[in-house]
Formats: sequence, structure tokens, C-alpha cells
Amino acid sequence: MIVKAFAFAFVFLFVLGFVYPTVMSEITMHAIPYQSEGSPVEINGTVYGSYLIADAFNASYFFHPRPDNNNTYAIDTNGTLNQTLRYIHQFQAENPGINISQIPYAMVAYSASGVDPNIPLLGAYDQVARIAHSLQNVSAARNVSLSVSSVESLLDSKIAQMEERNFPVFGSYYVNTVSLNVWIIEYMQSEGIVPSGLLS
Repeated sequence: MIVKAFAFAFVFLFVLGFVYPTVMSEITMHAIPYQSEGSPVEINGTVYGSYLIADAFNASYFFHPRPDNNNTYAIDTNGTLNQTLRYIHQFQAENPGINISQIPYAMVAYSASGVDPNIPLLGAYDQVARIAHSLQNVSAARNVSLSVSSVESLLDSKIAQMEERNFPVFGSYYVNTVSLNVWIIEYMQSEGIVPSGLLS
């Protein structure tokens, strides 16, 4: 009886611990190879990260994701309210002219993982003016003329094209900051205004 129980346990563990994961891995690698590899971000043949993880796009000409829970503001002895106020002030400092009522709560509250690349649509639109002016400054430094209004229109259009919904019908709309920032890099390349070291 003990031998049979041991044999059953061994077969059970072998099937669930080795056979099943191996088979599922092979199926996903062939059925959805891109996703099974972690949805990599590839630019000019080089992988720079993943569309599933908010990388540190800190430059002013990039869309910024939700706050990182490793940020120094994340540990606040005075509680969550002060922490949120700090994030609000930080967001307003980065995006002048944005009223506090225009800032979605998700933009001033870090996600559980701290690497969420998705932000509400309004959180993306709030950053358009800052990004457009920054891109104009970068282009001016390279003697390339860019119109702030035309860049703003391009950014608005790209946000609308990339919007997704987390649940059908009643879900809220969001956009992936990594996707937007990859597009910005491609746009900068097309305009010949890529800052040195950006893709190094």
C-alpha cells in the first residue's frame, strides 16, 4: 500500500511538476511567441525592455508612468495623504498649468507592483503640452524646426490610437506608456533629433 501511494505521488508530482509545465511552455512558445517571450521592446534590432514593465523613461520628452513604489516618497512617516500631496506637487511641477482637478488619482498613487506601464487616458493627455515643448527644445538644439501645436496634435492622435480598455463595456480606458515612448523614439529618429546616448 505504501509503495503504491509513493508511486502515485511520484507520478502525480512528475506530471504536474514537469510534464504539464513543459507542454504548456511549448504550446505558448509556438501559439503566442511574442507574448511568451515577455512582449519585448525592440528598437533597431536591440531589445530594451518589455511592454509589460514601466521602465525609467525620465526625460521630459517621454510619457511618465505611475509613481514607482521604490520612490523615496513611497515611505512617508506622515501617512498616505502627505505622500499623495507630494506626488500631486511633483506632477504639477513636471506639467505646468495642469490643475489638480485634471490629475487622475492613478497618476499620484503608485501601483502594487511599482512597474505598471498603463495610465489613464487623462493622465496621458495631461503630459502632452510638456512633451511637445520638450521635443521642440530638443529639435531647436539640432537646428530642426518643430511646431509645438503640430507635435501636440500628433501626440493626441497617437494616444487616441493606442487607447485600450481593461474590461469590456464598463471598463475604463488606459494607454501603455512604453508603447507611447517607443513611438516618440521612432518619431525623434524620423525627425533626426535623437539625443546622443538615448539608445546606448
